[in-house]
Amino acid sequence: MTNNPKVLSLWPSATWIDGGPLAVFRACRKKVHEGQALLTHPLMGDIHLLRNPFRSVILDEKKGETDLISLRWIEESIERVRSFHRGPPGSEYLEDYQILDLNLFRAAIDQKNH
Repeated sequence: MTNNPKVLSLWPSATWIDGGPLAVFRACRKKVHEGQALLTHPLMGDIHLLRNPFRSVILDEKKGETDLISLRWIEESIERVRSFHRGPPGSEYLEDYQILDLNLFRAAIDQKNH
């Protein structure tokens, strides 16, 4: 799931979420409640990236019981982003934030494939 156009352009099979990071996380939470597990932490990267408006999260396509670790991760991520929210970053930084999210996503894909 992603709200990052750069990720979607390279992985067109990703689920597009129209909205900010909370919209992505809420969509992920719904999937976790439906039995999918998170394969990447919603807040990948450094604490300084909490302001990043672009988020990409990988979920397991298999469904099973509700994964309690995934549920905890997504709930904590929602709360953390909510409590940190300081308004959107300046538009001059949006490209940089997209690239940061894309690089974290690529690294997660590479690690998953090894």
